[in-house]
Amino acid sequence: MSVGKSVGEFSLASTSVTVSSNPGEGWSQQVNLEGTATGFGAVIGTLTFHASEAGADNGYVTWAGSSYMDDGEAGGSLGRGVFEKSGANKWRVRAVLQITGGPLLLSDGEVALEGRTYVGTLYEWE
Repeated sequence: MSVGKSVGEFSLASTSVTVSSNPGEGWSQQVNLEGTATGFGAVIGTLTFHASEAGADNGYVTWAGSSYMDDGEAGGSLGRGVFEKSGANKWRVRAVLQITGGPLLLSDGEVALEGRTYVGTLYEWE
């Protein structure tokens, strides 16, 4: 897999969080987000962190989101990736995103507890 050129950036803020314990499956934290992404307009979605236990330094993530352009067009994306602790109350998130009717993109971003933000860059997959 080769990461291609950057095709844009995203900047999302958390609107709510749901933390769950799943017996036999570990722990999950659903973070509802909204903001903007280059080429996609307004974005809303849920980034779910999955780990073996609460407070884990790494695990995997899933993403489900919708986008709304100024011209009225709407779209969606699904993704899966990994997270790892990147600082005090910060986590790096890297994922592959399937855009509805479009290409696969790679996202590389950081979730920060302070400010409740998720910001990063989108790349084409060559």
